[in-house]
Amino acid sequence: MNQRLLFLLVLMNGLMVGAQTVNLRGAITGGGGQPVSGAIVTLLKLNLKDTTGADGTYAITKTITGISPRSSGDGIISLSGGALELELTEASPVVIEVFDIKSNLLKVENLGVHGAGHYSWNIPGVYGANKLLIVRASVGNKVSTFRCMPTTGSNAAFTKSPSSGRTMAAKTAAAVDSLEVAASGYSTRKVMVESYDAKLDISLDKVDNSGDKWGGLKNPPAKSAGCGKPNTMTTGIKTSTATGEYAIDIPAGYDMNTPHNVIFCFISSGGTAANIVSNNFYRLKPIATSTKKPTIFFGPSHSASQSDHSKFNALLELAKTNFCIDSTRVFATGYSLGGMMTYSLSTQQQKKLRAAAGMAAANYNVWLPAQKLKEPIAYMGITAMADGTCPWDGGNGRGSKYIILEKAADNGCEIPAEITTWKSGNHVNFEFKNCKPGYPVHQATLAGGHPGIPIAKDPGQSESWVHKEIWDFFMRF
Repeated sequence: MNQRLLFLLVLMNGLMVGAQTVNLRGAITGGGGQPVSGAIVTLLKLNLKDTTGADGTYAITKTITGISPRSSGDGIISLSGGALELELTEASPVVIEVFDIKSNLLKVENLGVHGAGHYSWNIPGVYGANKLLIVRASVGNKVSTFRCMPTTGSNAAFTKSPSSGRTMAAKTAAAVDSLEVAASGYSTRKVMVESYDAKLDISLDKVDNSGDKWGGLKNPPAKSAGCGKPNTMTTGIKTSTATGEYAIDIPAGYDMNTPHNVIFCFISSGGTAANIVSNNFYRLKPIATSTKKPTIFFGPSHSASQSDHSKFNALLELAKTNFCIDSTRVFATGYSLGGMMTYSLSTQQQKKLRAAAGMAAANYNVWLPAQKLKEPIAYMGITAMADGTCPWDGGNGRGSKYIILEKAADNGCEIPAEITTWKSGNHVNFEFKNCKPGYPVHQATLAGGHPGIPIAKDPGQSESWVHKEIWDFFMRF
């Protein structure tokens, strides 16, 4: 049976049936076309692996049969008129996928986590009037599939009612899976798989494991163009077309000849630059002052979108041009949506950020590049184990657990069978082992839920540990 027809039947019936034969093979090479032995080649969706031999070749072959039906028809998802109606009984992630009759994926709506209540989405008519579509809606682990035929009067985009939450949409390439290749001494690479029966030869870029790109821990500062120039800016809340609104804090007694650290602090959803100022830049500013560590703080307003990367670049360029900064010691941190913005930057701005610390971050409902840079970056995660908004493990690769595992893989760390997390008592710190020099990966877990993580305290303690440990992490460099 034609694979597209089979897939269509799967969608129409909510079942995965029959058999799928996987026959992927090829060679993994490094610089100069030399074969790479010991490379681990992983077919991600099916979790099938092979390790290359001395000749650099791999082969992943398997017949997948007897897959059981997926859950559907539970009553919380229905089709009414031209809209999907969803009745959430508890906070759940919502994902909507739209396919044409030939099983081509037209659109993915990753709508994030929403609380209990009634929601509806209009099905757009941009695909043509009276054109049959297949719509698959997922609420948590519940999945329902519908056939629908939108009219020309439908809205041109999904809209949500009554909530005003932000909608994320991304087009997906015509691929059935992804192949990831990891080998010691080489950058991890991921490629799209368009057919399970294919020959894929993949070349890897060699990395220098003798030290990090910054010059090693406690490297001499790299002075920016603004060193030696009198400063004309003041502390406060500013705005420009390129940067948007942002808060800036310039230390008292600023010295135009002394390279300063730079820390970007990203506020949570609904917050503003003024909120960052009022909480003393996640309480890192008082530590910088008391330790006499010259530091310039930025607190940009943001929505964790792609345009915020451009604003970050504009602010960093402003800092380099107008101030004496150490361009090898630029850091980022944030909480909730701010933690997600921090994570987003860590997937694309590794050449500019020395280290990042995401508090209560999620790897969904945030803009991420279609192809993440797999370059290393020092990373710290902080997660409350009862957080239902930005969970540790929300299933299906969603949650801060998968952020920290991604960073550990990018940084060449040893991946343990289990990450030690909080069970009771004080917060728990877990440091990954054998990471590339200069690129530590650290995870802190604690009791409680989403609110209050930036000021969390251990039982019986009067002071929070969070800001102190973020500062200490940044000061390793």
